[in-house]
Amino acid sequence: MLDLSSYILIGIIAIGIGFLASLFGIGGGFLLYPTMIFIAGMDVHSTVGTIPFVIVFMAFSSTLAYAKQKRIDYKITLLLVGASILGAVIGAFISIQTPSQILVILFGIVELILAIILGVTKNPEQIYTDKKILKNSIIIEEIIDHKKDNKVLDKKKKKWYLIYKHKIDASGIEFNYKANIILSLPISFLAGFLSSLLGIGGGSLYIQIFVFLCGMSIHMAIACSIFSIFISTISSAITFAYLGEINYIVGFAIIIGMMIGAQLGSLTGKKIKSHYLRKLAAIMIIIIAIQMIVFAIIGKPT
Repeated sequence: MLDLSSYILIGIIAIGIGFLASLFGIGGGFLLYPTMIFIAGMDVHSTVGTIPFVIVFMAFSSTLAYAKQKRIDYKITLLLVGASILGAVIGAFISIQTPSQILVILFGIVELILAIILGVTKNPEQIYTDKKILKNSIIIEEIIDHKKDNKVLDKKKKKWYLIYKHKIDASGIEFNYKANIILSLPISFLAGFLSSLLGIGGGSLYIQIFVFLCGMSIHMAIACSIFSIFISTISSAITFAYLGEINYIVGFAIIIGMMIGAQLGSLTGKKIKSHYLRKLAAIMIIIIAIQMIVFAIIGKPT
């Protein structure tokens, strides 16, 4: 049984985890795992069961914040999450009989490569308004590529397997992007399959699907990633609750902290310019990928 000071420490750490998870559109499981194991003193089974329970609440809090910012594309996100959930179910059954060490290492390497690409490239589909606040005046600079805009919106050039979208968020920032469904659906299925097979969170995967295959800006990709995590994690949380593998006391202590941090993260991310946020997200994904590779080589704590 933990004392009060331990719960306070866990809550403080949870605020930081919630902040990072919301800011970068990830679940935060890779940070929750060592917190529950080494600080809360939980066993692996309870930790694995409690993480999705915690993430559901954190993702819900972040989803509400991003929904107010109008940066979630519900149609595309729900379409891809459906494929991901199907892959996760199949992956769960196969994971029982399949050794995953080599897969984790290869998967981590792929994550590293994609993260580097995410950090060094620009999103050609993004149309945004760059707002600069100088003392008491606001200078609004609109950056619009009309030729590109016309090309995207030209109905004659539309292809059946692409979903063309034009979205304006709550701040008046405009986004043009097109989602390649032929590629996005099978990759989303694979993301869910690998996430379930390897026991990893799908946040970093979703971000890269939304950026590279859907042409979204990093801001929208993060918002849609958080919503995806919320939807896809509900089933896992319910399953572990049924199995009795959730530590509710520690879970709620973390949930309170993470929900506070999640709100702070969503507000902070809104203020960070796209190219900076892409680089920061790439760094976070690299950290996750390296941790995956290290855990595969040395093994997780038992």
